[in-house]
Amino acid sequence: MTPTLDPPYPHDPGGMGALIEGIPEQIESALARVAAAPWKPATRIPSTFAVGAMGGSAIAADLTSAIYSDMIQRPIAVVRDYHWPAFVTREAFALHCSYSGATEETLALYRESARRDVPRAALTTGGSLAAACDRDGAPWHKLPSGMPPRAALFSSWVPMTALVAALDWCEDPTSDWRETVSRLRELRERIGIAAPESANPAKQLARALLGRQLVIYASAARTAAAGTRLRQQLNENAKLPARSAYVPELNHNEIVAWERPDALHRDTAVLILEDAEDRPEIVRRLGLTADYVRRQGAEVHPMKSESGGRLARLAQQVVWGDYLSFYLAMLRGVDPTPVASLDEFKRRMTAAATGKEI
Repeated sequence: MTPTLDPPYPHDPGGMGALIEGIPEQIESALARVAAAPWKPATRIPSTFAVGAMGGSAIAADLTSAIYSDMIQRPIAVVRDYHWPAFVTREAFALHCSYSGATEETLALYRESARRDVPRAALTTGGSLAAACDRDGAPWHKLPSGMPPRAALFSSWVPMTALVAALDWCEDPTSDWRETVSRLRELRERIGIAAPESANPAKQLARALLGRQLVIYASAARTAAAGTRLRQQLNENAKLPARSAYVPELNHNEIVAWERPDALHRDTAVLILEDAEDRPEIVRRLGLTADYVRRQGAEVHPMKSESGGRLARLAQQVVWGDYLSFYLAMLRGVDPTPVASLDEFKRRMTAAATGKEI
């Protein structure tokens, strides 16, 4: 029997679908928290805005960079590692992001920031990261707890953009976020849980993708972060492997992997992420790439740009991907909330570091 994509969802006991549905309200709550406790970083305009984070927290930084990188004259550096590059000095500003407050890479970066005397702040629900900030007098923004970190993306993304504004790098983003909330509510009407599959393009796309190898192609400047987010949501929510790459770089290497048409390509679906601000060269590259992989046997599904300003468009792409990953999870009969393999890996890392057997 073919699984239905209309509710109820017996494979979602953790309520991931409801968390995705609640993203517009999550943004409004985040705006209220920022307004009640605005950032006041005690630093001059920094040479670099360095963000240390992993997973969903790092994606918030990638998305922030995608919004502002062509508007500001200083770099936003996203570091997914244990050590800062040498250019992160006391002239920079470092933001440390860990939903749990216990991410070992982020804590290592915080300790290094302290040793280098880098002005710093944090985004977290608490834990060791918040305790370190309290000890050192560094500001930190408290995130709402009680959800999987990837589901709290917008709770991190909103205050991160507010911090960029507090550093005098951009205008206050509040009005852009208000527009985003309105656009996301409209999107929810079209692709949300209550919209039946017969009229829901996200549910229809999920069914078309079921059983296929998934590839995501986007543009480096505009939609790369949304592509990474979609790949990771497919990994964590739908428990599916996927890969992502970006033009123009993929046209210099990955495209060669499609040269020989074979059964593997015929079992592959390629999602093409587009944005209204893509440069003409990028539009041509994405179009030619789509044509080529289609001729080699792959299914191609363009994910067109939504309407609205830059922030609203990018947020809609993210939410589109979140819904898509959820619907694929439902079709596959998997619970999107648990990440047992990640939990097991963390336990093994702890055991390896302490010399204890599991």
